[in-house]
Amino acid sequence: MSHDPDAEATDGGHGASEVSGGSSAGPGQRGSGAGVAGGAPAAGGAHRIWVRVILVIATVLAIFSIFAIWANRQLMNPSNWAKTSTALLRKEAIRSAVSGYLIDQLYANVNVEGELKSGLPPQLAPLAGPISGALHNFAEQGAEKALEIPRVQSAWENANRAADEALVTIVKGGGSRVKINGGTVSLNLHQIVADLAERLGLPPSIADKLPPSVANLKIVTSSQLGLVRNLAKALHALALLLTIVTFALYVLAMFLARGHRRRTLAWVGSSLVFAGLVVILGRKIGQGQLVSAITTDSSIEPAANDAYSVATSLLVQVASAAIIIGIPVIASAWLAGPARWAVAVRRFLAPHFFERPGLVYWITAALLALVFIWGPIPATRNPFEMLLFTILAFVGAHVLREQIAEEFSDAGPLSTGAPTH
Repeated sequence: MSHDPDAEATDGGHGASEVSGGSSAGPGQRGSGAGVAGGAPAAGGAHRIWVRVILVIATVLAIFSIFAIWANRQLMNPSNWAKTSTALLRKEAIRSAVSGYLIDQLYANVNVEGELKSGLPPQLAPLAGPISGALHNFAEQGAEKALEIPRVQSAWENANRAADEALVTIVKGGGSRVKINGGTVSLNLHQIVADLAERLGLPPSIADKLPPSVANLKIVTSSQLGLVRNLAKALHALALLLTIVTFALYVLAMFLARGHRRRTLAWVGSSLVFAGLVVILGRKIGQGQLVSAITTDSSIEPAANDAYSVATSLLVQVASAAIIIGIPVIASAWLAGPARWAVAVRRFLAPHFFERPGLVYWITAALLALVFIWGPIPATRNPFEMLLFTILAFVGAHVLREQIAEEFSDAGPLSTGAPTH
């Protein structure tokens, strides 16, 4: 069977309708007036304009969706919050700032000089003051080293997880934890300060003398609860709504793109890739602008840069997910298109699919299994989204199989030696 690659500019055997905008009037219809000759192309042109407008809107919404999903997952998922906080503590500049704060809290709430004096012989008691001052600088260095210890980092992670769990509880309407704390969300680092005091050689009784307010950072006060709850609920709804609307616009664009759906599918994939790249580029540009705007002291700028990088690492994951989803969409559109390599691939696959009709589905299942085992994005580890990807992949595989069967209908199985062209 001779095959004209140019005819593949359409999907599903529409012939040249993709190129001509849907006009396929035969010789016997040419004299029937301008209604067919002019009206159909005009309608097709209008459809193409609407498709482009819809794709532009969908791309803009996809960018906002990425930001909304990132913020929702970062703030409303205690596990993500705890992981991010622990990653922050692994940065040297962050550890230095945290250790300075913790030691300041210790000295502000404990009479270190008095404790030292009580443990020294009477003749050395006058040295307690100088020792206390010298110990402060040594204590910051020791605290920074202590923050590298897994046990201390685990306490830090648990404290951050508890703080975010309290925030989520407030957003969802309260709970025993919130009632006990008076509706206040705080990051309680009391235990870490107590551990540091013990590591510095201070008496073990110091931990019992520390007031509960030591290193207890208030994140949300009771007067802010209503606003925080409303903002968090709005953020959660926005992330879901933007995702649904963006997907619906892509579906609408495909529906309106009659006669050139393959090309529109490629643009849908390109839209996702573009949105992801814009977010990643925007994050990089925003780092220099935002950090310099919020830091007035150059000494804390390294810590601010580290905080920005770690806090937005999940944003990169979400943006990368959009890119990873978009690339196969583009590839599938090209594989069904008129490019020479695409036609050659379909011609090669035709006899194999003819001999083993189920082969395309086995290949699809194997590829899905590899992707799910790899888990490049969170969606490939979520059961519902895995099911959605599986359905879409098998539908696409079936469409490709039907296209190849129609395009190379005279290609027999390999065992018969039938021609494949």
